[in-house]
Amino acid sequence: MKTMCVVFAVAFMMTAFASHSASAASTNCLPSSLKSRLSQLSAKFGGLKVISTYRKGARIRGTGRRSKHASCKAVDFKINNKWAAYRWLAKNHNGGVGVYSGKCSHIHIDVGGRARWQKKGC
Repeated sequence: MKTMCVVFAVAFMMTAFASHSASAASTNCLPSSLKSRLSQLSAKFGGLKVISTYRKGARIRGTGRRSKHASCKAVDFKINNKWAAYRWLAKNHNGGVGVYSGKCSHIHIDVGGRARWQKKGC
């Protein structure tokens, strides 16, 4: 029962955010692996709030390469215990995991190749 509630809560938060942001699309486009990972994180750390999924034409700053957000294969979120969540993801998530500090403090995960990064600023 607890798992069902967590999945519902994450789905609700994701849908609620998507409906209030011009830059976020329906979370229906996220791969099931990312939806599942968000559910795991919410159950383990609580306080998860999705801030970005799909962004049309998104590019990786400084490289010009296409972002995983452009194909809805990435999600950015805020979470309680950000650094503990980042360390857990770094060990357990097979795709990209990045943590951003400062003004735009959040975690990014994607279904691309295994990559880890920490950045200050946006």
